[in-house]
Amino acid sequence: MAKRLVAKVGEYQKDGQTKGEYQRLGVLMQGNDGGEYMLLDPSINLAGVLIKQNAMAASKGGQLRDTVMISVFSDENQGQQQGGFNQQSHQGFNNQQQNQQQQGGFQNQGGFAPQQQVSQQSNPNDPPF
Repeated sequence: MAKRLVAKVGEYQKDGQTKGEYQRLGVLMQGNDGGEYMLLDPSINLAGVLIKQNAMAASKGGQLRDTVMISVFSDENQGQQQGGFNQQSHQGFNNQQQNQQQQGGFQNQGGFAPQQQVSQQSNPNDPPF
């Protein structure tokens, strides 16, 4: 049985009740040998999740943390505690895998500009930067 790994990253009001907004991080699975393993969504930035959790804590006067708090939900609890589950991120991991398969397994993640060749000749004794 798979269990969902989620992080609470915010709250919102619906029908006069405070609901939690959750970011899906992956799943916890049980292998054939009985051991547990995790499948984590590589598109999730844990630093961003931590920033959202700390912003939520700061708005309530709570303690700021240096670690991400992750909840584990079994599938039978899905409708009861989930509330504001982010449906967009729910589809993200599977869609990303499909896109990578169509692109030959690699995906441009961004973050760095492609290196351009410099036409100057450099001295071999110069530092590499």
